[in-house]
Amino acid sequence: MRTLVFALASLGASAWKPEACDELADGVPCRKLYEHPQGSTFVSTCPIDTWTNADGCAAYLDGKSEADQCPQITCPVALGVTMKLVCSGGCCPTCWAPDHVVAVDRHTAESSQFVVDPNVKAPKHCAGVKCFTLICAAGQMEGYAEGACCSSCQAR
Repeated sequence: MRTLVFALASLGASAWKPEACDELADGVPCRKLYEHPQGSTFVSTCPIDTWTNADGCAAYLDGKSEADQCPQITCPVALGVTMKLVCSGGCCPTCWAPDHVVAVDRHTAESSQFVVDPNVKAPKHCAGVKCFTLICAAGQMEGYAEGACCSSCQAR
């Protein structure tokens, strides 16, 4: 019976696709399944319109032969589910599966006196991060670096 349940779960899990981009909450990256060139397993770059930083990708890819632009990867099997190549803003596809398909252990620690809130100037994408009490070296003091989530030690 256990084998049958596992087999059925694996069949259902292999049919997953990333959610449609227009159905995602703000801040959740859009992921689209990567499509290999017809009849090939060659991994090339993601479509340019999916790149988050087109100038960065252009600089990264500049001067490289097509075979050297992206890693020639095959996605692994995790808990009986094969991850899939997706394009999610980078130059090259990466292996990915959603949490509901491959459960990730996102355990939470008990509360600690060393965990502090993000800096009050932190961007809104920092919600939920864990920052820690700072112990700054001599000549440094707690400060904030623009765009960071947590305070950091900075020179006086």
